Amino acid sequence: MPESYPADSVYILGAGSIGLMLAAHISSVAPVVLVGRPGTIQSELSFRYREAEQERVVTVPRCPVDLLNVRVGQMIVCTKAQDALAAAQQVAHCLDADSKLLLMQNGMGSQEAIVAAFPDLSIYAASSTEGAYRESSDLVVHAGRGLTRIGSMSGAAFDWVALLGSAGLVAETAAPIARYLADKLRINCLINPLTVIHDCRNGALLELPATLARMQKLGAEADAVLAAAGFGFDEPAFVVATRVAKSTAGNRSSMLQDARAGRSLELPYMNGYLLRLAERHDVPADEHRILVDEVMRTIGS
Repeated sequence: MPESYPADSVYILGAGSIGLMLAAHISSVAPVVLVGRPGTIQSELSFRYREAEQERVVTVPRCPVDLLNVRVGQMIVCTKAQDALAAAQQVAHCLDADSKLLLMQNGMGSQEAIVAAFPDLSIYAASSTEGAYRESSDLVVHAGRGLTRIGSMSGAAFDWVALLGSAGLVAETAAPIARYLADKLRINCLINPLTVIHDCRNGALLELPATLARMQKLGAEADAVLAAAGFGFDEPAFVVATRVAKSTAGNRSSMLQDARAGRSLELPYMNGYLLRLAERHDVPADEHRILVDEVMRTIGS
């Protein structure tokens, strides 16, 4: 393994579909280092990257997290929400007061935990509608271009929007970022668990009348809970979720990908987070409670 990397390297913690999509784009404008699982042997990773019927091979340096021993100036955390805090703590020895983190997790709750654990760092969070999935072990498909909204959670300013923009991705500053995280949360809460239950791509949900009716009930409940928590939106969750499911019809949700692979789900940071908000604000959330139970039965937990 190399003992050092260029000082301006962008470290990407988590080599899932979003992490590799970002690596494919950012590596065209800045040095990128993938931080992999402990025990990773290869010092670089090559994968095929497909977008709009165009395919290319991307090769970037890779270092296992247990051997990373360099100062990290810029890091994008792309692990699943349930793994984010532990993953960040594994690289804590590489971070200092000038380090900048960008958190790319779905749902809510993991971001606050990282801010609490690293109070001296510059930490930003993102809410992204980029769609990517792993077609196979060596093929990442960028299935749908989207918008990444980025906002500060703590610490010094850093222009993540400019970095992603220079790499050909659409990004904009958003404040307060919590509102945009909550907006994406309510959409994920309607789409992701149902794709697991029905084992289908996003668009297939729109072809099931009973499922659409269920989405409408779930959306009304999510909006009521979030309103009690101080979040207001221009459109109901159901309207936005059906539009998102249509525009990402061919996508496999991240939760479905995890369920098929036998990995743990982000459910505690999506519907589970919504249920915790409901309890805190004394708002009924029976539809989401039933949904969580059904997902757990579906995956055999």
